[in-house]
Amino acid sequence: MGIRLSIILPSLNVADYIEEAVRSVMNQTLKEIEIICIDAGSDDGTWKILSGLAAEDERIVLCRSDKRSYGYQVNMGLDMAQGEYVAILETDDYVVPEMYGRLYEEAVKRDCEYVKSDCFAYWTQDNGERFFFKKRIFVNDDLYDKILEPKKHFTVATEDWYLWNGIYKKEFLTKNEIRLSETPGAAFQDIGFIFWTNVYATRALYLKDVYYRYCIDREGASTNSGKGLKYSYGEFSRLCEILETRGETDEDVIRSMYCRMAKSFVCCYMDISKGSIDIADSERTQCYRWFREKLQSALERGIIDRAVIQPGVWSKLEVLLTSEENYIEGVKAHDAKIRNEIGAPGDFPIVIFGCGSYGYSAYKWLSNQEYDILNFMDNNKALWGTKVNGITVESPQKADTLSDSVKYLIANELYSGDIKAQLLSLGVLDENICIYV
Repeated sequence: MGIRLSIILPSLNVADYIEEAVRSVMNQTLKEIEIICIDAGSDDGTWKILSGLAAEDERIVLCRSDKRSYGYQVNMGLDMAQGEYVAILETDDYVVPEMYGRLYEEAVKRDCEYVKSDCFAYWTQDNGERFFFKKRIFVNDDLYDKILEPKKHFTVATEDWYLWNGIYKKEFLTKNEIRLSETPGAAFQDIGFIFWTNVYATRALYLKDVYYRYCIDREGASTNSGKGLKYSYGEFSRLCEILETRGETDEDVIRSMYCRMAKSFVCCYMDISKGSIDIADSERTQCYRWFREKLQSALERGIIDRAVIQPGVWSKLEVLLTSEENYIEGVKAHDAKIRNEIGAPGDFPIVIFGCGSYGYSAYKWLSNQEYDILNFMDNNKALWGTKVNGITVESPQKADTLSDSVKYLIANELYSGDIKAQLLSLGVLDENICIYV
């Protein structure tokens, strides 16, 4: 039987992660695969590890890239791929054994151009243990487990943001000339790939199953670089140029691009507002003005509005489009408000309500300022009794036993109002509850 799936693994100096990533593919229940490892000149031992693994498994194909470009490496893999479907695995991540077999089975059975699933994100605690939390593609269940034409659903544009949690039909990618940007480095080059798969696909499937394991705390990862605004500008300016050159008239395609652009713009400024920035002020200003001009125009033309943008993104976008200074000042005021409500470090013990990505962010924010974190709380029963850096995750009912001096920091954007009402119903005083996001 021929190759059913080609898995592409682009690498550069990931010696601490590469073996786990590759072995997770070697151990897949789907055996009819090829494992295409493309290294961009690692000097930390990554290539030696890859060579050793290739000696164990004849399905591994090793290749060296002459450019240090994630997009270029992936495109090399796409050109080499012989499988009916292709997948891309980030080489600081890993997958569970049944992932590709399950996605391939569904793709073939339902004749899909791509199939994606949810994932677990994780970060490594001080004791070396990993803390996992689920990252859903969609907030609501409406778009899961059904065949979709993605461009008809604006939610896909605002919530489907990853390429590595899925598999893609090779013929579909080739026919539509879907590739990654080949800019230097390894940052945001998948924006175009995800956009084009979303707007060209007529049969896509999203599963609620969780197979992928996504590392969020590796130093050197593009998402932690502080250059997101610059990279996002580069990708979206290219997309705009392509659509304008084509004279694109499909309203769904145009709306999808601007919805995606709006969210990326806001997310980049969420990083900047935390001080995570590594681009010159002049460059930041240039990027800001470009995004502002494009998005203001899209709003005036009725391409996007509050009906097609997530509420949390929309509220931030409105302020950002007024002025960059107002947005950053608003963030500073919000941070000051949190400090005022929870007191100075040492004044009160803090409970963080929420163990997802915002909980992780809140933990880092509080720890850096040496706050006393008493507990985590979460409505996910599976987390009760587990520990985050030695701090126990408790049931919300624990609030009944805590003193009135405890401060609660809600680290959940979507359900902060519901969580606050929950805490109030448990007898927590309103003045002891603060919203982190």
